[in-house]
Parts: sequence; C-alpha cells; structure tokens
Amino acid sequence: MTRNDVFKGAGVSKKKLFLAVLSVLCAVLTVLMIAAAVGIYREGAAIRAEQPLSWIYSREKAASGLAPLLPLFVVILVLTAAGLVLGIRDDGKRPAKSQTMTDVKAKNREPGAKDRVLRLSLLVLAVLLIVAGVLNGSALDVLGKAIKICTECVGLG
Repeated sequence: MTRNDVFKGAGVSKKKLFLAVLSVLCAVLTVLMIAAAVGIYREGAAIRAEQPLSWIYSREKAASGLAPLLPLFVVILVLTAAGLVLGIRDDGKRPAKSQTMTDVKAKNREPGAKDRVLRLSLLVLAVLLIVAGVLNGSALDVLGKAIKICTECVGLG
C-alpha cells in the first residue's frame, strides 16, 4: 500500500492536504501575531502608566515582540513559493447547489431599504471614527509623519 492509496482511500488528494496545511499555518500565524500585538500594547501601556513621557512603541520593541514568529512566517513563505512552483492552486470548485428562481432574483435585485440603512450606518460610523481620530490628535501625527517622509524622499531633510 503506497501513500497515494492512503490519500485516495481517505478521499483526500495531496493538493487538498497541502492547501489545508498551508491554511492552518496561516491561521495559526494570524492568531500568534494578534497575541504578539496585544502583548506589545499591554507592555507599552504598563510602561506609559509608570513613565508618561517615555517612548514606548518603537521599531525595536515591535521587532522583539514579533521575532519569535519569524520561523513560522518563513515556513509559510517557502510553502507558498513551493505551491506556486508546483502549480498547486485552489481550483475554486465548490459543491453545486441547485439554483431556484428566488436565488437568481436575489442576485439581480436592486438594493432594498435594509441595504441602504446598512450603507448609511457604515458611512456615519466611518465619519464618526475619522472625527474621533482628528479630535484626539492623530491627524497631526499623520501629517507630521507625512511631512518627514516627503522631505526625506525629496532630500530636503
């Protein structure tokens, strides 16, 4: 009995197994990166509470918090490159569902009242978040960083 027989007997192809492993690794990396970001934030908030004027978020601190994830990131990159070289892709075939006339009409319908309310509420939320960012001083920070980047690029700074 070969490996291919085992895969065929289980109904799993090598391609699907490869894609599943890659997906799981990406999900694990995402969770670990979120945990590292929360850890960096909590550590910075604790330092800020003790020393309000200290520089708590720097490139070095972010790098030290994310450095343990580098091997997993490299493994994912290598597997992704191997998949590209070998031509392993998700063919996008999904189990077919029978389409009824209501499904076809739902796809072709005009936006209804619920859609308009959802869009309007998202627009209002976006505007409120932008205003909150301007009020807490984030706009000035962004402007200052943009000025520094532009002057460094042009060579004035």
